[in-house]
Amino acid sequence: MKYCVYCGAELDDNDSFCGKCGQPTSNGGAANPSNAVVPTNASSEPSTLATIAKVFMIITTVCSGFFIIPLCWMLPMTLSYCKKIKNGEKISVGFGICILLFVSVISGICILVDNNND
Repeated sequence: MKYCVYCGAELDDNDSFCGKCGQPTSNGGAANPSNAVVPTNASSEPSTLATIAKVFMIITTVCSGFFIIPLCWMLPMTLSYCKKIKNGEKISVGFGICILLFVSVISGICILVDNNND
């Protein structure tokens, strides 16, 4: 298995570009160059607080489905957060505060307290 030397994402042997960062790969090179960033398993799994925040965001979004206007910001923020924790991306403090104010207080607090976002 090869890894991207720019972001550490796993690559198939026949990939020409990294699916995560878009950088070109060296198909003729070594399977795992010495300067490659190898991802750790600790960051690939979301924390408990991230999972709690995700659950409360989904519950709040579904419960507010009766009110059409809040769904205009709750649904995109919930989907964006789910995508970010799935990809292991950092959650900014500003995004956490917006979730706290506009989606769910419990989710926002969990996101802001989560140590994996530091």
